[in-house]
Amino acid sequence: AALLWLDSYKLLAPSSVVAVIGVGAVMAAVSYPLNAFLLGRLDIDLLAFSRYVSPLTEELLKGLIVVALVRMHRIGFLVDAAIYGFAVGAGFALAENLYYLHLAAEAGMGTWIVRGFGTALMHGGTTALFAVMGLALLERTPGATGRALLPGLELAAVLHSVFNHLLASPRVATLAIL
Repeated sequence: AALLWLDSYKLLAPSSVVAVIGVGAVMAAVSYPLNAFLLGRLDIDLLAFSRYVSPLTEELLKGLIVVALVRMHRIGFLVDAAIYGFAVGAGFALAENLYYLHLAAEAGMGTWIVRGFGTALMHGGTTALFAVMGLALLERTPGATGRALLPGLELAAVLHSVFNHLLASPRVATLAIL
């Protein structure tokens, strides 16, 4: 509802926002085997992986959807970038939380409220930030290439990593690295 409210000019069809949420969920499903593969190949523990590697892979996967939308000319304005970016992240968080719910069904409602809102805002916010920064840099830089997207990707991955470092509750932290 908030995403649709932000679209004050009503340029984005609700069905397209819902579809992008769905694609974000698919990217969460893609991230699991990718992260499992990388974890098996890298010589680091799970906690370090969840703080330094998975934020980069997850932000890259979510960012690919934003890049595809830009290349298909589905994003015209910065507000569109913010809405679609947040939608990708919200879908990613939804799928991720459903997976964790399956793994830790015994966790209390408080854990799921904190985890649900926390990850939804983090995933949605970082992807929206990437989308807005990327589109702004592409539009404002003559002859811009894909390199214009790197600052937004880097910032999104750093913020994601900071989020993974700051999980206060041991129970929530445990769920974040399952």
